[in-house]
Amino acid sequence: MTRATSVTLSYVLMFGIATVLVTGLIIAGGGFVEDQREKVIRQEMSVIGNHLAGNLEQADRLTQASDSSDPVVYINESFQNQVTGSTYNIELVDGNPPQLVLNSTRPSVSVRVNATVSSDVANSQASGGTVSIAYDQSADALVVRNA
Repeated sequence: MTRATSVTLSYVLMFGIATVLVTGLIIAGGGFVEDQREKVIRQEMSVIGNHLAGNLEQADRLTQASDSSDPVVYINESFQNQVTGSTYNIELVDGNPPQLVLNSTRPSVSVRVNATVSSDVANSQASGGTVSIAYDQSADALVVRNA
C-alpha cells in the first residue's frame, strides 16, 4: 500500500512542477511577445510617418511654387488601416518644427516625426487608410485628412 501512495504522490508532484514551469514560460513569453509587438508597431508607424512627412514637404513645395493665391494642392497615399492588428490615427501638430504624431490604440504606442515646411500648417487629424496632405484654402494652411 505504501508503494501505491508513493507512485500517486510522485505523479501529483511531477504534474504540479510541470504546471508551474509551463505557466512561468507562458508568462515570460507573453511579455516578450508584447514587447516585440510594440517594437514592430513603432517601426511601422515610423515608416508611415516618414512617408507622410515627405508628402507634407512635397505639398509645401507645390504650394510655394504655385502662381495662384488659392492653389489646389493635395497628395493622397494609401496606407494600411491597421499596424500589426492595431488601429492608429495621425495628427498634424503646428509647432516649430511641425510634427506628425501617430498613435496606435492597442497597445498604446506613439511616434513623432518632424517635418520641414515653410507654409503654415493647421492642427488636423486623420485615421489610417487613405490619407491626404492638402492645402486648405479656408485655413490658408496645410492639413492632414482622410481622402
